Amino acid sequence: MRSSSVPIRGRSIRAVILDFGEVITQAPNLEAIASMAATLNVDPGQFRRIYSAHRYAYDRDDLSPEQYWNAVAEDAGAKLDAGQIEGLRRTDVEMWSNLQPVVLKWAAELKSLGLRTAVLSNMHLDMADAVRTGKIPISGFDCLVLSSEVRMAKPDAQIFQHCLGCLRVEPGETMFVDDRERNIQAAEALGILGVCANSPAAISAQLSIMGWGAPLPE
Repeated sequence: MRSSSVPIRGRSIRAVILDFGEVITQAPNLEAIASMAATLNVDPGQFRRIYSAHRYAYDRDDLSPEQYWNAVAEDAGAKLDAGQIEGLRRTDVEMWSNLQPVVLKWAAELKSLGLRTAVLSNMHLDMADAVRTGKIPISGFDCLVLSSEVRMAKPDAQIFQHCLGCLRVEPGETMFVDDRERNIQAAEALGILGVCANSPAAISAQLSIMGWGAPLPE
C-alpha cells in the first residue's frame, strides 16, 4: 500500500530534499584536487580555500567560468590561459560526478512510497548542464533546483522557498539532507527538518536515531 507521508519526530514528512555534492555524490577525489592545485601552482590545502572563496557568486551565475577561474588564479598569484581554464572547468565537473548509487536508490524507494523528492544544489552552469544532459545520470526526482539556473543559492531562504513551491509542500512536511551545517540551519529557520550528513552511513545513522519510519539508504 502506498503512503504519502512518513512519520518522524511528530511530523508527517511528504517530501525529501537532497543536496548534490557529498550527499548524492561522493567527496571530491584527491587526485582531481591535486591536479587543479598544480595548474595554479599552489598546494591542495590552499587550493581548497581559494576554490571556495568565489564559489557562491559562481554558483549563482553571477560570474562566468572565465571570471571565476581568473579570480581563483589571482588569489593564487597565478595567470591562466584559455586552455588551462578549459581544463579546470572539465576537471571541476568530473570530480563532482562520482555518484552514490545507494542514495539514488533510496530516493527512488521514497518515491515508491508516494513521497515527493527534489535535488537542491549550489551548482554552476557547467555542472547544471552535465546534469540536465544526462552526463551525470540522476533522474526520477520531482524537482531539480540548481542555483545557477534560478540565480539563487544556499543558504539564502529564497532558494529553499523556491524548492518548496516546486514540490508543493509546506516546510513542516519536508526533510532536507545536506553536508553543510549552515545550509541545515537555514532550512530549519524556515521550519524544514534538517539532517546534516555527508555519506549514506551518516544519513542512516541520524535517521535511525530520529525514528524515521521508512527505508534507509543502505
